[in-house]
Amino acid sequence: MKLSLLFLAVGFLLVLFQTTILHLLPLGPIVPDLILVLCVYWGLNYPSVGAVLGSFILGYSVDVFSSPLLGLNAFAMSLVFLAVYLSSRCIWIRDSLLSAAVVFAASWVKALALLMASSFFLTPDGLWRGFLQYVLLDALAAAALAPILFFLLRRGQRYIETAEMPS
Repeated sequence: MKLSLLFLAVGFLLVLFQTTILHLLPLGPIVPDLILVLCVYWGLNYPSVGAVLGSFILGYSVDVFSSPLLGLNAFAMSLVFLAVYLSSRCIWIRDSLLSAAVVFAASWVKALALLMASSFFLTPDGLWRGFLQYVLLDALAAAALAPILFFLLRRGQRYIETAEMPS
């Protein structure tokens, strides 16, 4: 329970960081998706009902703060969690380089889910303009930050688990 609350608190801090401070950096329209990295971490290392619910809630939080349509990021993050969870049952990933590759692939899953879902609600004019370039750059930025964030999450998880052990 404490671990789930820690992950959710970290998730809300990442939403706050991603929707405010990262937009102030001189990276242009490229903002690394830290929530996606957390959802991938959950899918690889902590698959549970709480993680599914957390992925949905954090995706919806991103929608509330920065999306014109509510529910798109919630759908995409839930889909990312499901895809990572199902693929993690077939492969064993403990290396930081491989986990960065999974984050890169998950970025594309999210982008395609957002594109498919938004095509129902938005006009297709200009939908593809710059799409591939921004998705590639966002995916590379998230994959570059993934090993650092995975390390910090594992450290927090070990701290909580050792604190719960009876002495």
